[in-house]
Amino acid sequence: MPSTILVTGSNKGIGYEAVKLLSVQLPDATILLGSRSTQNGNEAIQKMKSSDLSHPFTNIKVLELDITAPSSLASAVEHIQSTYHTLDFLIHNSGISELDGDIKHAAIFDVNVRGTKATIDAFLPIITPHTGKITVVSSQVGSWYQHGVNDEIRNEFEDIDNVTWEKVEGWMQDWETIAAGEQSKAPWIPLEEPVGTRYMASKGMLNPWLRNFAKTHKEIQLAVVCPGYCATDLNGFAGTRPAEKGGESIIWPTFNEFESGKFYYDGKEVGYDQPVFAI
Repeated sequence: MPSTILVTGSNKGIGYEAVKLLSVQLPDATILLGSRSTQNGNEAIQKMKSSDLSHPFTNIKVLELDITAPSSLASAVEHIQSTYHTLDFLIHNSGISELDGDIKHAAIFDVNVRGTKATIDAFLPIITPHTGKITVVSSQVGSWYQHGVNDEIRNEFEDIDNVTWEKVEGWMQDWETIAAGEQSKAPWIPLEEPVGTRYMASKGMLNPWLRNFAKTHKEIQLAVVCPGYCATDLNGFAGTRPAEKGGESIIWPTFNEFESGKFYYDGKEVGYDQPVFAI
């Protein structure tokens, strides 16, 4: 089993529950709790200790990390490399659905898409050779978005061999034109439609790149996971599943064999193109 695991964005919500579960189930491993501030991370650990007196949670260490800041990523990589030499498992959980109450904020693409790529690129060189793994927390809404676009865009999403990062940037930049009320080159789903939000678009555009990454990086395994609609800050606690269930879903690849590049929900493979509420 892995001895060093990093969970990004884990001082609250699903990431918090994932760290808590990993700490209990892998008491001999070091669980790195990624948080944008050390204070928030330490407060999260204290919350765990007070909520469960049967486990000390001493194997959790806070790692200050802002995935949108290159210097923060570089510092985190340097710390892990100097302290633990390699990273056995990266669980990338960071993501936002709005910023300051704005569900159209450009930061959603910066965190959910660009931030994911930056995180993977940064930590890839120190992930343990041959046995290291990456899990990326995506969402079923990405599969809804892919299902909702027209054939032209869906075919581009499915042309995995040719999903370069430049192409993903092109999608996001073209999408920005409809966010600005202008005419886009591609027929993206209108923002006013239920599956047309920036958050859903971010997941719909991220998934094809993750699939391409898995296909072009045979030296490492990458699982894409959906935690389900959990009650967290991300959705104003409107989710129908407890955050702990989401935590269980995203740590499943830590303990199980999986096929690289596939999409999993509660340990079961699901499709990247699904109608609303299919999973």
